[in-house]
Amino acid sequence: MTISQTQGYEKTDLPKLPPIGDEKLLLQALTHRSYVNENPEAGENNERIEFLGDAVLDFLVGELVYKRYPQMSEAELSRLRAKLVDEKQLAKFAIQLDLGDLIRLGKGAIKEGGRQNPSLLSDTFEAIVGVYFLDSGN
Repeated sequence: MTISQTQGYEKTDLPKLPPIGDEKLLLQALTHRSYVNENPEAGENNERIEFLGDAVLDFLVGELVYKRYPQMSEAELSRLRAKLVDEKQLAKFAIQLDLGDLIRLGKGAIKEGGRQNPSLLSDTFEAIVGVYFLDSGN
């Protein structure tokens, strides 16, 4: 299953991402709390997977900047990592992947512009990273 197929989308312009084998985890990553509140049968929301994805991103970006910038101090590395994994940046990644179209949101969240909300987009991106981590066998 690919992200573009999750809700019947057949977009061909999405970046090519590795497939996610666990469809249930993918669907959970795309499910906001507001959707579960309105559809209790939907299962779990994405908050736990988002927590994991956030940690994975911090680790991976931390390793990247550590190796790429050996001259930087710990404080400089921390500031750089924070800039690279902040809400605004992650929301841009989510937009590039069209995650806003795929997030399962409650009606109220949709009316409030949730599909364009940087916080919801970055949270969903983090959840997708968490799914890739879990799907990799870790």
